Amino acid sequence: MPRAVTRSTVLETGQAKLWILLIGVNRYQDSRLPSLQYSAIDCQGLAEALIDATQAFPERSMQIRHDFSVPATLSQVRESLTSIVESAQALDTVLIYFSGHGILAGEHPVLCLADTQKDQLLETGLGMTELLEQLSQCHAQQQIVWLDACHSGGMTLRGAALPNPTAQMMGLLGQRAVQSQGFYALLSCDQSQQSWEFPELGHGVFTYFLMQGLRGAAADATGTIDADGLYKYVYHQTLQYIDKSNQQLRLINQQKRGRGETYLQPECPLQTPKRIVEGFGQFTLGVKSKSVALLPSRQAIVIDVLRDHRATLQFSKLLSSVGGFELAYQSSDWEMIRSQIQFKLETPEATTILLYIRGRIAMVQDEPCVILGEGERITRSWLRSALRQSEIPQQIVILDCPGAETLPDWIEELRREQGQCLIAASSPRNESELFTRSLIDTLNRAENQSGFPVAAWITQIQLALAGKAQLHVWLSGTQGVIDIFPEQQTFKHPEIGVCPYRGLQAFTEDDAEFFYGREALTQQLLQAVQHRSCLAVVGASGCGKSSVVQAGLI
Repeated sequence: MPRAVTRSTVLETGQAKLWILLIGVNRYQDSRLPSLQYSAIDCQGLAEALIDATQAFPERSMQIRHDFSVPATLSQVRESLTSIVESAQALDTVLIYFSGHGILAGEHPVLCLADTQKDQLLETGLGMTELLEQLSQCHAQQQIVWLDACHSGGMTLRGAALPNPTAQMMGLLGQRAVQSQGFYALLSCDQSQQSWEFPELGHGVFTYFLMQGLRGAAADATGTIDADGLYKYVYHQTLQYIDKSNQQLRLINQQKRGRGETYLQPECPLQTPKRIVEGFGQFTLGVKSKSVALLPSRQAIVIDVLRDHRATLQFSKLLSSVGGFELAYQSSDWEMIRSQIQFKLETPEATTILLYIRGRIAMVQDEPCVILGEGERITRSWLRSALRQSEIPQQIVILDCPGAETLPDWIEELRREQGQCLIAASSPRNESELFTRSLIDTLNRAENQSGFPVAAWITQIQLALAGKAQLHVWLSGTQGVIDIFPEQQTFKHPEIGVCPYRGLQAFTEDDAEFFYGREALTQQLLQAVQHRSCLAVVGASGCGKSSVVQAGLI
């Protein structure tokens, strides 16, 4: 669908220019201003995302001021701001981004730069009033300001907590928006809130989703990334990520209470990105094809030792098609199973590993183990060692063991302190697929939910199994949300790494899922046995007589 020719498309034709000034401050010369972890990194990452998103704009100018290049001192920032204000023309677009501390000097909000002094805020910081006065003198009819300036981090002034400047910033930005129909401001949080940094993202959550949106996640059907569409994406994703983090924290704290621990992790307060805009108009920020981003490597291996594999195959297809897992399925060839698990656990660049085992637990020579086949087993000690040696940041391990009574011991033995989710249940022997079906049903209900965390999944499984089977779980690590369905879904056709061919062996009842190509003959046999007490199947050696009888007819 072609885009309509509007004032915004002049950026693509080169009739107008995009002016960008990015400012990020981690460390301050005044030691009384505490350092931040990610402001400069946010600035650097946002620059890369903007360069990528604006490749279609022939005329653009970007000035970057952060700790790792030209420092964001007051003189440097003023010089950059002045040059943009004096050079920008009417059809141009100006974008200003700041990440760092924003504080109040009296009633005046100030953006703290690298050389800002705490006892001379108005003289050494960039006041919001000064910034907006400069922009009011700029001829560019489209002006965008992004502020990530209310970071959490224990700042104090003369021994008292610093007043949050967000309300005053919003007031000044609102006045500027009323004066100019082409002004658009986006703040990282609302009044009385703070901006949160998450180590697992490597960025502040607000800027992280700004970057993701500019890389294509916020593009519309035509590939256009506009300011309003970007805001809606960032708003939704920021709230969702913090909510998922808190769901995980609540489950972890619940575990701690159950174990008698008194130290609980505090939840992250709400952070709601806020926009300030008057009037209408499209603010084009970039052009990007609306393609699903490639997922980080998510590895999975499903092992089913028991009879009738239809449920685990269905579970595997969900993991592959919606969960984005590169999956291997194993229901035979037990001699290679340990090496296959080891291979998956050592996959380079993998971010998540899921290991599902459905089988019978027993004691063999005083060693707890999962029985695989004739003389083959996985011992608990071996599995514990393999999981702890793996460098993949996130692990999801599911034990589906009908009739087992020692699953709490397995959870205790296998658990590690960071980035791990353990889920185990013992279905009644007369309903051996109860747990498996609960996994499938809960994932089916969440199939259209992008970014489905394991914490929410566990809650749904608990409800599904209430009064029917005991669920045992372990969730560790407050750094990083573990998702069963990722935020960016692949929507690919289900692919599971299982070879359906039996070689010289016949297909049996247990292999019925993989038996194809003899449907017509199977139907003839089914009809024949309804009317005959004896039926002979005759054919040359190797033509598939045993397979059609066992995997087809029976």
